[in-house]
Amino acid sequence: MSLEIHHRQKEEIEILDLKGCLTMGNEDLVFREEFKRVVEAKMYKVILNLRDVSVIDSAAVGTLVFAHTRLANLGGRLAILYPQLSHLELFVLLKLELFFDVYDDEIDAVNSFFPDRVVTRFDLLTMIEKLAPKRGSSESHSRT
Repeated sequence: MSLEIHHRQKEEIEILDLKGCLTMGNEDLVFREEFKRVVEAKMYKVILNLRDVSVIDSAAVGTLVFAHTRLANLGGRLAILYPQLSHLELFVLLKLELFFDVYDDEIDAVNSFFPDRVVTRFDLLTMIEKLAPKRGSSESHSRT
């Protein structure tokens, strides 16, 4: 599945809505090119919406690290919005769960760019519990 990227802005923050797979190869190159355009347009406050990204591999995580670092070096910031459970598991596996600014609410992600606004910070355990399927519910049905 190819990667689609749709742009929108909220309060001068560039939001990239990604859809598809973010993996090594064409998808990673598509993301890098789109990110390059964003930086060339001097948009240094960026939110990546991963709600519709089905797969992220370790090569793509490397690209996200690059994007995060590039924006930080330019005085900007990258926030990750709506990661899937599999994305979080990969971040934890690669010991990057605290490297990225992750949010499960778009308003909090936007507000995080403004120091005077209240933001509910990302809590990995809470997010995993929210995203993980309820344990026991399928087991109880299979026993009957």
